[in-house]
Amino acid sequence: MIYEILTQHVEPEKRDEYVKVFGDILKKANYAGSHAIKFFTSIEDPSRLMLMIEWDSVEAHTQHRGTPTHTAMREATSRYQLKRATADIFCCMKPKRVKQIRPF
Repeated sequence: MIYEILTQHVEPEKRDEYVKVFGDILKKANYAGSHAIKFFTSIEDPSRLMLMIEWDSVEAHTQHRGTPTHTAMREATSRYQLKRATADIFCCMKPKRVKQIRPF
């Protein structure tokens, strides 16, 4: 699994509408290889939010770029954005097990 994480900025008064519109588009698109979709809204900055999409692989994520569905999604959501979103791909790493230290 990999995780696409986007950081976006929208007008605070339109944030809830944006999350609904973007979420509905993603659910309807039903991109092959995508799974969980989560939105995180900033407490400190009401214009900032993050979107996390779980994908099977980088290839599953990139295969949809440039398709009519993907292009329509970008056009519908870009009108809400105050500036271009940043996006990165992450993998989840499990920390090494730390030996427990017993108290004296």
